[in-house]
Amino acid sequence: MKVINYKLGTVAPAAILALTCSASWADTFDTNPLIGTSGDGLIFSDPAEGVLEPGLKAVTFTQTRIPDGSGGFTYVDPFETVVTDFSTLDSRGAVPNCLMANNPDIYCDSEGGSGKRIKTQLTGRNPFDITLRTTASADHPSVDYFTFGKVSNFTGARMTGFSLELLDADGNPMGQLDPSNAVLFNLDAADIGLGARLPDGLFGAGGQEGEVGFFSDGRASLALTASDDVLTFGALSNEDYVANFGTGFIDNTMTPDGLFWDDNNDPADEAALVAWNNIAGGGWTYGTLGTDADIDARLAELASTLGVDVAALGYVDGQLVPSEIVALAEANGLFEVAEVEDLRNANLNYTMTVGTVDGGEVTLRIVPVFAPIVSGAQDDYQFQLAGYFDAAANLPYWDLGNAAEYQAAIADIMALPQSERATALNSVGFSYAPAFSSLGLEAARNQVSTITSSMPWGHHSGEVDAISSKGNANSWSMHDGLYGFAAVGGSQSSFSPTIGSVGYDIGLVSVTAGIEKHIKGAHASVGLAVGAASGSADAYQGLGEIDTDGFSLTAFTRAKFGQGGLVQALVGYQNLTYDSSRYVMGQTATGSTDGSQTFAALKLDYMKDMGAFKLGPIASLEYYSGSVDAFTETGAGLWNLDVAEQSADTLLASVGVRGEYQMPNTATDSRMTGSLEYTKASGDDMVVQSGFVGLPGRSFTVAGMDDDMVNVSFGFESVLSSNASRKVAFQGGYRGSFGSEYDSQQVQVGLNIRF
Repeated sequence: MKVINYKLGTVAPAAILALTCSASWADTFDTNPLIGTSGDGLIFSDPAEGVLEPGLKAVTFTQTRIPDGSGGFTYVDPFETVVTDFSTLDSRGAVPNCLMANNPDIYCDSEGGSGKRIKTQLTGRNPFDITLRTTASADHPSVDYFTFGKVSNFTGARMTGFSLELLDADGNPMGQLDPSNAVLFNLDAADIGLGARLPDGLFGAGGQEGEVGFFSDGRASLALTASDDVLTFGALSNEDYVANFGTGFIDNTMTPDGLFWDDNNDPADEAALVAWNNIAGGGWTYGTLGTDADIDARLAELASTLGVDVAALGYVDGQLVPSEIVALAEANGLFEVAEVEDLRNANLNYTMTVGTVDGGEVTLRIVPVFAPIVSGAQDDYQFQLAGYFDAAANLPYWDLGNAAEYQAAIADIMALPQSERATALNSVGFSYAPAFSSLGLEAARNQVSTITSSMPWGHHSGEVDAISSKGNANSWSMHDGLYGFAAVGGSQSSFSPTIGSVGYDIGLVSVTAGIEKHIKGAHASVGLAVGAASGSADAYQGLGEIDTDGFSLTAFTRAKFGQGGLVQALVGYQNLTYDSSRYVMGQTATGSTDGSQTFAALKLDYMKDMGAFKLGPIASLEYYSGSVDAFTETGAGLWNLDVAEQSADTLLASVGVRGEYQMPNTATDSRMTGSLEYTKASGDDMVVQSGFVGLPGRSFTVAGMDDDMVNVSFGFESVLSSNASRKVAFQGGYRGSFGSEYDSQQVQVGLNIRF
């Protein structure tokens, strides 16, 4: 079967003459047309569903269905059908040319629901480009391709619309070119589909829900403004959609939970949606479960599955599900709670006419459009925060009575100068949440530093219970006594702004005391130390502060080896309490919570004796793993946040050199120490979930610690008193860490004692 339908009737007479007098004919799309993608998006492929990389393919002049003589169709092996102009077609089942999902067994005219749609996900604020390859054809002046498309909103914000733009190889609009040398939208092929709408079954009959629309019997389409190289989609207008979800195209993070029923006990197919969690409406709410003709049978089947009478279901379309029915469903293995994902999906239908394309490529650009407060965000974190704020103001099913106030606040923020606008927006979220774990990190680092720099029984060879040595370099004996140390210190640290954090300064005061016992017959010791820390973090931009108090317990061991080696290891646990104050829209939101941290360190140095000087390499590893409990703010009304549990892991790896100088001609045994190290700090990205109290939370990604630092330290040690039964030494020092995103300075003083 071969049908020839050249698209010459739509070309101006002069163009027809030019085409017939030249060798210039239309291009077609390659079977594998994708050159590449760029920007904020992706084309989804899922081998489990038969969709292979790269997620799309082109089919040209191929059909697989023929009439069966009874008003239906029979599907046969692929055969050639040449149709180049779709302007007069009234069914997309007659289309032989298309762009579709890359399923090797599916064609343009395959059965509906067979998985033909190209699944495109928009993942951020920037446009997403899909660049396609064309191949010259000497047979046809132009060829139409229908596109089975789907766009999913994973941007992080409610979209007020989006556009599809056709660009040439240089990024210029195709509409600026001669139509015979361009790829343009065929606006006359509207009968086979031109537009974007939410999937059938949720709005309008069809899809997984069959003959009913769960939310509405009418379709939910996006408004369309069309030209030959731009399709612009705007607000949704379906009455039921607008009542529940507003006029925007919601993001994946905003989809409600649904109660799904495996009504045929077949987990391989999609379950039926029974109810959805309407937050503003009071909770689980029925949708339309059947047509007038079959609703009684449907309800009887549902009641039988749950083991109740039909009357107990209390079914009324759009009304709350009785709590007893919800409990029965949640306890029944044929029901599950999952997101109503299709609310962030829109099916796209459009036809492109392919002419002779210069350079053999065309770019389809998808441009998302957002509310002004969202599009004006200065960074990715602000974009996500603004997206959440915008949803709280404009998503009806989230409206707990505060939407109007959120809308007014957004208007006030947008009226501010740009710099003040950014600060006001940052105040709406917990924009310095990583300061919780950073406070614990700094407190634990101070304790690690105190323990590894305190050596009551001597850091190196020589007199075993002095902090310095003037004796025999080969003497490694150790006094059989008990040793102790105590130190008090203060530190000041700065964490620069990063993804998900506005930055903050931390100030801490800490106290550490430890006791240590020689292991008899070994050049080693074991000990325990306790510590206490108190301090605060002050957020940049004046957004608030966090106060903390913490207590820790650390077990440690030290051992000497060789002629100058020392290895130290410790493991500790820290308990923390936090009190936070966040300044938002002229109010103060306060919170209190607890946290904990485990930490461990391994330090190695090897000092070479050069008379009064000792010098050698050092290396260390430090690991910190902390968590902060969830909490709910109070005091700021609609601005209070629920903040979920947080966790953070940080690894510090250091190498460097350390030196000591034994001070001559002093009345006391004294020395000076110093070190210079390179430290690589690395930590996993944190995910901090927070949201307005009563509303779903939003997960914000916070960049983990990733910095290259230079560490310097200076110390002074001196014996204050010494006799046969006791020796007391004073120790003081400074430690500084300097990186591009982090710096810290600490001073401490203490005593080392041999009992």
